Amino acid sequence: MFQVCLRQLSALMFGVSLALSVQAQNNDIVIGQSTALTGILAELGVATASGAKAYFDYINEQGGVNGRKIRFVVMDDGYDAAKSLSNASHLIEKEKAITLFGMLGTPANTALIPVVTESGVPNFAPLTGTDAVRKPFNRAIFNIRAGYVAETDKIIEHLGARGIKRVGVVYQNNAFGKEGLAAVQLAAEKYKLKLTATTSINNDSSDLDKAVSEMEKGELQSIILVTAGKPSSDFIKAFNQKVKGIQYFALSVLASQSAINLLGKDGVGVIVSQVMPFPFSATSSIVREYQKLMSKTGIKEYSYASMEGFLNAKLLVEAIKHIGRDVTSEHLISALEGMGRVDLGGFIVNFNKNEHQGSRYVELTVISKDGRFLR
Repeated sequence: MFQVCLRQLSALMFGVSLALSVQAQNNDIVIGQSTALTGILAELGVATASGAKAYFDYINEQGGVNGRKIRFVVMDDGYDAAKSLSNASHLIEKEKAITLFGMLGTPANTALIPVVTESGVPNFAPLTGTDAVRKPFNRAIFNIRAGYVAETDKIIEHLGARGIKRVGVVYQNNAFGKEGLAAVQLAAEKYKLKLTATTSINNDSSDLDKAVSEMEKGELQSIILVTAGKPSSDFIKAFNQKVKGIQYFALSVLASQSAINLLGKDGVGVIVSQVMPFPFSATSSIVREYQKLMSKTGIKEYSYASMEGFLNAKLLVEAIKHIGRDVTSEHLISALEGMGRVDLGGFIVNFNKNEHQGSRYVELTVISKDGRFLR
């Protein structure tokens, strides 16, 4: 998997270097993305960019959109919000991107709010579930993926339907974790489920023993993890040493192969909420198209991340098709707001002038014994 990621990264970086070394054609439609091509979230950043690139390349092979080619400029920010801001300025001012696309992470997307508001260049399909880019309404931001509120609502609804009463929550001691905890509490109140135990865990898991001890006291049936990366695997492994038979629930931030690999045998049975179509079996036309075009690029290890990049690119192209040849940021915003309900082949997105949350799709998957996501 790591070798595949490196090959993808090399190909992408070559494409980026080539794009930056060539003067932009006046006829090009420039789409700009800043994401993590290196660093701790490189697997996610590379995969989402590769999914988008596969679709944009396909469109260009067909002659582009209304006779104009798409130039997809991807810049590495290493999951650093300050670097993402700097890259966004370059993409808007130097590359003349009509939109930012698939910007990665809550810190970067939160920091970008005043930039896109002032510039009028939209932030399309940010890769975060935070409410900060959803409320209050901002005309320059278009979300496709469902937010953390929708994910936690689905989990609590599932627990309630199964009659599970003793539920604990472990949340990361940062903005993401605290927002996720609030969403869990809201859903618990909605479904009349009283949370038995709640505790935080630091980003470096330095207080792991405390978190385990607090959850152990609750004599729990299930634990919801509002965590990402190392704290998730550290907690599950440590708690399994103390208590057997616990059902864990996690948000879509855990939906990567590296997360599964990190968990190892302790990941078996963990339930993960997902906000994109299941990319591993071709049961809908959007997934069949995704698998076909990804395989064409030589990438046959499908993932939720590359599925998300692909789907986002497809919707963006559909909007651009409605503009004609005079493609500007303002025309793109108007086109997206006028799209209404769009069926992308089994995945529904709905934008209008008052609603920029395109999808509320959430489903639950489980990690299998052989390290795969199952529905």
